[in-house]
Amino acid sequence: MKSYWMWYPGDYEIYHTMLIHMRRDEREQTVPAFWKMSSPEVNVTFSTVAGGGKMTAYSNGEGYVQIDNKRLPLNKELTIPEGEHKISVSAAKPGGLPAVYVESDVCPSGDLWKCNAHNGDALKVGFSKHHDSLDKTPEIFPFEYKTLTPVSKEEVNGGYLYDYGCETFCRINVKGICENTLICYGESREEALDGDNCIIFEYVKGDKTLKARAFRYIYVNRDIELEAEFEYLPLVQRGDFKCNNPLINQIYNTSVYTFYLNCRECFLDGIKRDRWVWSGDAYQSGKINAYLYADRDIVKRTALGLFGKSPVVQHINTIIDYSFFWIIGLFEYYITYGDIEFLKDIFPRAVELISFCESRKNSDGFIEGIKNDWTFIDWSDFDMTGAMSAEQILFVAAYRAMANIAEAIGENGDEYLEKAKALNEKIDEFYWNEELGGYIDSYSSGKNHITRHANIFAILYGIASPERTRIITEKVLKNDNITKITTPYFKGYELDVLAMLGEFDAVEKEIVSYWGEMIKLGATSIWEEFDPEKRGVEHYGMYSDKFGKSLCHAWGAGSVYIFGKYYMGVSPTAPGYETFKVEPIIRLGGFEGRVPVRDGEVKIRVTDEYISVTSTASGGIFVYKGQEYPLNINEEIRRKL
Repeated sequence: MKSYWMWYPGDYEIYHTMLIHMRRDEREQTVPAFWKMSSPEVNVTFSTVAGGGKMTAYSNGEGYVQIDNKRLPLNKELTIPEGEHKISVSAAKPGGLPAVYVESDVCPSGDLWKCNAHNGDALKVGFSKHHDSLDKTPEIFPFEYKTLTPVSKEEVNGGYLYDYGCETFCRINVKGICENTLICYGESREEALDGDNCIIFEYVKGDKTLKARAFRYIYVNRDIELEAEFEYLPLVQRGDFKCNNPLINQIYNTSVYTFYLNCRECFLDGIKRDRWVWSGDAYQSGKINAYLYADRDIVKRTALGLFGKSPVVQHINTIIDYSFFWIIGLFEYYITYGDIEFLKDIFPRAVELISFCESRKNSDGFIEGIKNDWTFIDWSDFDMTGAMSAEQILFVAAYRAMANIAEAIGENGDEYLEKAKALNEKIDEFYWNEELGGYIDSYSSGKNHITRHANIFAILYGIASPERTRIITEKVLKNDNITKITTPYFKGYELDVLAMLGEFDAVEKEIVSYWGEMIKLGATSIWEEFDPEKRGVEHYGMYSDKFGKSLCHAWGAGSVYIFGKYYMGVSPTAPGYETFKVEPIIRLGGFEGRVPVRDGEVKIRVTDEYISVTSTASGGIFVYKGQEYPLNINEEIRRKL
């Protein structure tokens, strides 16, 4: 019978997220995350009932076995008498991940067991298909590795510059070093060669394997034996897109590669500088993942790791909007995968977080940042006085998500709907400016400053009425006098809204002029931010640091989502794609692609003569020119244009 390592539910995700948040280093300094970090339970007891067989228990930590309250040793085959007998295994490991592995013909470790950390009722254990043998300890995340060969090795500045051809993430094996050797890692050539300003460098002596890092270039100040091993999560790409525009294809493929590099234990923001898990980045990553890998496990790991342990004492990542994205993302996860059990398990955490957000309301009933809260929204110029409209809009969206989750798991969500309605009305009263044609940033300063961001959210989350949506589109979204968005993060939301409104000329113009210009500058992955006015090495600077910008940022891969949802037109109409709609648009001179649907996929092809759709999953409807055509499994539907 199959055995799995098992642990207290959520602790695997919390443990590996904790390690992520401890790994950031810059210029030989370790930089832990600045928010509350949770750690696993110290001691856990695993229990089941079985009889008439053998068992051998192993613990990742210290512990013992009990059969009918008789204490017995680990690592030794034990006999379980006939009949029903209470069996338990204890695991304790301060600073680590207490876990247990049981080989048995009657009670192998896995879903037959429950656990308790001496803090309440017994719970279902956590376990993973990736940790299914004794040697696959859950403290080691199951990455895979392959050796990479540099495309060039250049003698420069008294040392050697290795170019691996594109952004990558590798652990480095070094040999033959008898004295301290400088190694500089660079996402750009300029960074690797600038020892004074390079973000990540180290001095190495002796034969060793160095920690995995992001780079395209490596500079070494003397000739040594060096090997790079690419560290990756073996995800299966289930979605793709290709059209008749070579630049758009290159943008799409670069976005896919960018996202792939940032899919690890959790969704990372970027692989060089922070390498942290940020809820806003993760929210967008969840959307992208749905149209590329449809890997639900990484979404769950990210959600559990971000929340950590109760009680909630600060916003997720300390950022107000990121708390709301965490909640909104839960319901979007359910709509995509139909995982009702996960929704039930995590709902109490969502209740705790939304209650914490409510405790941050000001006297007017709006959420407002207080000491140690961060109002982010985006890297842009806002009027950040008092309570900001963008946060209130997300609050409404979070309330609605809570109501939907409650309904899905069989609870009453009416209270959340009432709160959403009341807050929406207050937003209209305090923030809508008829003359400017949009929602202002803040009402308390009197500046009536308007930006794209809150207005994009207002349309995206259904806060603005159809008439106000029309006004915002003309007076804000199409107004070049309103400050432009410079991050792929919020460009993703902007494209989402433009596509929702059917403004596909604008979508394509933005994709080509923004992402395309990065590609033309030689980007092999999508950057954290892009300003076309900058020149040369200026492009690499951010946060008052010459090379502070991430050149491989997950939130830059939003085009994957746009092409999947809007161009190929695939979206769920019931949780988990039990039913779904396929309504492609005729653009770009034709295209073809795939979108993952449950355990299958939908294939779409548009030529200059016809459109065809084939699905390997049931429940789909193909919509074309107002007509609906049921999609039978593996049956192509083709219509002339």
